[in-house]
Order: sequence, then C-alpha cells, then structure tokens
Amino acid sequence: MEVYDLIVTGGQNGLACGYFLRRAGLKYIIPDDQQQDGGAWQYAWNSLTLFSPAEYSSLPGWMMP
Repeated sequence: MEVYDLIVTGGQNGLACGYFLRRAGLKYIIPDDQQQDGGAWQYAWNSLTLFSPAEYSSLPGWMMP
C-alpha cells in the first residue's frame, strides 16, 4: 500500500502545496469530484476576471504573465 500526503483543495493554495511536495519528493494527490481537470472553475461566469495585478496571482513555479 502506497502512502500519500493528501491535499484537500484544488485551489491556488492546494496547487502551491503540490508544487512544494513534488520538489520535496513526496507523493500526493489533489482530489476533485469533477470528471475533468479544473473542477468548479469549469462553471465560472464568463465575466469572471482577476481583481488583482498578475504579479500577485502567480503560483510557485508558474508565474502569471
């Protein structure tokens, strides 16, 4: 039986944690109850935009242009 560290969110916080877990060589999963990647983001409004400058919306290892 394999042991995983579990992340309970797929939002920015969970994705950032996943980045650092991978760098540390730990196994993890990010659960999502949707059929496709992206979970609830698939159902966001078309008018949804970032409310903050891009430099504050980046993820570790994946900078926002």
